[in-house]
Amino acid sequence: MTPLIPDVAMVRRAEAIIGDYAASRVEIIAARPGNPLRAEVRRFGEAVALRAPVFGEHFFNRACGFSDETLAGAAEVIAWYAAADVPGAFEVLPGLPSGALMALLSEHGYRQVAFHATFAGPAELPAASAPGVEVRPVETDADLEAFSDVYHRGWATAGPRVPMRPWREAEGWRLYLGLCDGGPAGAAVLYLSNGVGYLADGAVDPTWRRRGVHRALLDARCADAARAGASEVFSGADYLSASHRNMLRKGLALLLTKALWRAPQPNAAG
Repeated sequence: MTPLIPDVAMVRRAEAIIGDYAASRVEIIAARPGNPLRAEVRRFGEAVALRAPVFGEHFFNRACGFSDETLAGAAEVIAWYAAADVPGAFEVLPGLPSGALMALLSEHGYRQVAFHATFAGPAELPAASAPGVEVRPVETDADLEAFSDVYHRGWATAGPRVPMRPWREAEGWRLYLGLCDGGPAGAAVLYLSNGVGYLADGAVDPTWRRRGVHRALLDARCADAARAGASEVFSGADYLSASHRNMLRKGLALLLTKALWRAPQPNAAG
């Protein structure tokens, strides 16, 4: 297999589709009647900022794709988060000029708190079979209910369930249900945009882990991305996680680790 040779253009493509997918999720939330969760998306050229104050997770209150090239926009987003008393987060990418951006974040109390890995590779990669495991697209209401069940179990999501019918109808989205021995075991999303695929939100019910379900979901999405005309795919995972290892087994390569800078918690002491 030809080794992945990264460049700045690939870094930008990866972050563009990651930001587009994240923005699409928040736009789906904002489209609920009356926008009760006050979700918003702002774009600054290739960079995007998300805000949904009801959620504490950084996924819904983060800025993607900013660098020294979009410093004025970053300053605006910092103020935007502060105005809503939201501990916003910036994902800072290697390969892009970011010294001035990090200085700006530091001046406003932001600190680096984590890393997150991004993976890349061609859409056409070898698949691996696993006994008793299959994957099918979510096409019926019954499939969607099973997808929702296993998604929430896989991510150990507490609180109210995420309404997922809009996911099935959203532009560029494809949902997949993984089955093990005939029962729902995993869930995942493929997001397609501008000839590129993003392998998103792969989750496996803890009961069915270590059976090959996560890998099967990767295989199905890569194959569908290739059939849809995507030449390359990207994905993300916590560094050194089980998902990270499965990406490597699939044939995807580590493209970069981004640094997560987060604002102090509102009204934090000290």
